[in-house]
Amino acid sequence: MKTRDRILHVSLLLFNEEGEAQQTAVDISNALGISPGNLYYHFKGKDAIIRALFDSFEEEMRIILRGSRGRVTSIEDNWVYLYIILEEIYDFRFFYRNLGVLLDRYPDLANRFRSLVAEQRTTIHNVLDDLRDAEALSIDPRLMEVLTDQMMMTLTFWLEADSMNRNNLDGAALIHKTVFQVMCLIVPYMGENGMDALSRMIAHYEASKK
Repeated sequence: MKTRDRILHVSLLLFNEEGEAQQTAVDISNALGISPGNLYYHFKGKDAIIRALFDSFEEEMRIILRGSRGRVTSIEDNWVYLYIILEEIYDFRFFYRNLGVLLDRYPDLANRFRSLVAEQRTTIHNVLDDLRDAEALSIDPRLMEVLTDQMMMTLTFWLEADSMNRNNLDGAALIHKTVFQVMCLIVPYMGENGMDALSRMIAHYEASKK
C-alpha cells in the first residue's frame, strides 16, 4: 500500500474508533510509524486528510445512490439496499458521530454534505415510487414526502442516536437494527402482505442478533 493510501486508511480507523477531534497529525504519524514531515509531504495536516476521506465517501455514496433506479422492486430488495447505504455510512461513521460540530468546522464540506443528503433524499423518494409502481407498497401520494423525511431522519442521525444511547452494539448489529427500524416505517403501507412481510423482517432481524 502506498504511503498516501496508508495515511488515509489509518486515519479513517483512528477517526472512526477514537473520534476525529481527538486526533492530531502527530498522532496519525505515530500510529503509522512515520515522521510528521513524511505525513506533511502527502497531506498538509489533518484537515487535508479529512477532505480526502470525504472525497472517497462522497464518490462511493453517489455510486450507490445512482445505481438504485429501477432495481428496488420488492420489500426484500429495499431491505438489502438500505443495508448497503448504512454499511457505506458506517465505514465513514466519524462524519456522522458529531455531525453538526464537524460541519461547522468545515463549511466547504457542509455544502457538499447537504448536496449528498439531498441526492439521498431524492433516491429514497424514487425507491418508494418504484415500490409503489411494483405494487409492493400502497401509499397516498400526499404521504410520500412525510415518509421520505422520516426515513431520512433515521438514515442521517442513527449513529448520533447510538452514541447518546450508549448501546455499544457492534457494526453489523447496529446496521441490522437500523435497517429494521427504517423498514418498520413502511409496514403500514404494505397492504395485505404487510403482516407477512413484517414477520419475515422480524425473523431476519432476530436471526441477525444470534
